[in-house]
Amino acid sequence: MQALLNDDGSGMLFVNNIRERWSWEVCAPNLSACSPFGAGREITTAGASAETVFRVSGGGETGLSPIWHGNLSLAAPPSVRGPLRANELVVPVPAIWTGGWDGDFDQAQLSVCETPAGGRCMSITDPKNPEGCRREAAVLDPTFVGGYLRIADMRYGPGTIFTLEGRFPFGQEIWEASGNTAVAIVGRVEPADGPRTAKCGPPPIVPAIITKQGIASVRCPLSCRAVLTARRRGRVASVGRRFSGHPPTPFPVRPSLRLRIPQDELARFGTGRVRMSVEIDGRRVARRTVFLGGGAQPR
Repeated sequence: MQALLNDDGSGMLFVNNIRERWSWEVCAPNLSACSPFGAGREITTAGASAETVFRVSGGGETGLSPIWHGNLSLAAPPSVRGPLRANELVVPVPAIWTGGWDGDFDQAQLSVCETPAGGRCMSITDPKNPEGCRREAAVLDPTFVGGYLRIADMRYGPGTIFTLEGRFPFGQEIWEASGNTAVAIVGRVEPADGPRTAKCGPPPIVPAIITKQGIASVRCPLSCRAVLTARRRGRVASVGRRFSGHPPTPFPVRPSLRLRIPQDELARFGTGRVRMSVEIDGRRVARRTVFLGGGAQPR
């Protein structure tokens, strides 16, 4: 028998044996008083009082549920431990709940959102990922500076069983608030004041690279404006684009934005070395010197 929680915060009981006809009673915790409650392999706690247990019988077998304390209710929202700065480790602090079953437990999901109201979010943790940090923590990548850290805490019944997925991607579906899921926006991610020290979780995101051909490849976990600039002997040329939209593929893999200075503008530089740089939302993230050969084509 599994004791579970529904999305609305009510309870559910499920018997795995399909061969028998099952009947249920609701009882005082010490079984001093019981009354019929339902039949079948599955029932909900709807209509049951708090501080009760459920007894199931069928085919000579019986089972007893944990104590039911009533529908879940949120007493305090979840939060995190740790500074909200890039390169820092933040650890989820679970919500405080009342009600539910004896033995309920929590899992957390951390996300970074583009708006303070929690819009356009991208998850940065997944409880099933074996490469994630302990206690469902995460290192805040510098590419998330300016975003808003969101935590979702989901409460599970003690009989919950999890499958093992074939892949362990980050960037999964965002958990929405419900009767068994509490959500909070913790605050805005600030710039780093030191290097990354934690070794867990996905590797740091490389926000941009410039190839030896002078082509920039940019990856933004959230929407951004990227600008590629070329400089040589007082001449300047640049090209910029906004990269937006929720990533269609799991983090950290994401389609890259490609930037290239138009050929007619490069022709004005002549032959020689050109300094190129990429800025994302006004912050320089990559630079490289490339050589323009004859015909003003980088090589």
